[in-house]
Formats: sequence, C-alpha cells, structure tokens
Amino acid sequence: MRISNYAKALFSIAKEEKKIDTLTYHFDDFKDTVEKNPSWVTLMDSPMISFTEKTKMIDALEYDISFLAFLKMLAQKNNIHLYQEIYTEWTLLSRVYQKIAHLHVYSAKPISTEVEARLVKAIQPRFPNQTVSLHITIDPTLLGGLKVVYQGQSLDHSVAREIEELYTTI
Repeated sequence: MRISNYAKALFSIAKEEKKIDTLTYHFDDFKDTVEKNPSWVTLMDSPMISFTEKTKMIDALEYDISFLAFLKMLAQKNNIHLYQEIYTEWTLLSRVYQKIAHLHVYSAKPISTEVEARLVKAIQPRFPNQTVSLHITIDPTLLGGLKVVYQGQSLDHSVAREIEELYTTI
C-alpha cells in the first residue's frame, strides 16, 4: 500500500467519524513521542516480536480507538517506520479539509509577535476563505529578510538571495 493511501484511509475514517481534530492531536503526540524513543519503532517493525505482543504495546498507548487500529494495521505489516511520511501526508489532508494555509517562514533573526501579525495580515488576501498558519524557523544564513514557503513554492525576500542575484548580474 502506498504511503498516501495509508494517510487517505485514516483521513477517511476520521472524517466519517468526525474525529479529525482528535486524530490530528493524537498523531502529533504519537510523532513527538516516537521521535523521543526511536527504538520503539524498530521494536514494532521487528518480525521477531509477535503481533499479539505488538498489539498489547499499542493498546497501552492512550489514543483514540481509530488511531490505535491504524497503528495496529501498520504494526501487522511491519510498517510503523512509515509513520513520518504518513504524518506529512495526513497533515496536508487535514489542513486542506480544515482550510488552513500553513506557510513556513524562514527569518535571519527572531520575529516579534507584532511583525508576525503584520505578516499574516499581508499574506491573508492571497488565501481567501483560509486561516493562515505560520511556522517560523530561524535561518542565520539568510543574513536578513524573509523567505516564505508554501507547498514547495517560495517567495524569497532575503538578503542572501538579493546578493546572489546581484552576483549573477555582474
């Protein structure tokens, strides 16, 4: 089964059961927990551990029954290691459904809440009927300015890009 199919199947169940917010919260928590304990994924994907044991370990997690069933299905196929890629696809599906435009902003230095609010206000007209959500990352290689990325496309107003453009012009 392709990764996008796993995410679509989980999303379809969440939508049908009206649990998108709940499963998003649980998937976020699961991802954070597993990243702190990567050996759990290796254990769950091991063919040396019986499915019964894997099921007990999954049932010990305090998540929604639909999300637990999803994890059990992945464990049965020794595919828990795919959780990161499935999470990426899941996040995209849930944001589109919830009408959230998630933009990744790179800045040379921290952005104040005032500047962040002005940035959202300036960007919002490009995303009618959507809520704009920003994820801000500090990138000192930019030297100054901002770089905004949305679904693989970027708007680069950084000093580093301006210098690069000037260099190629000369």
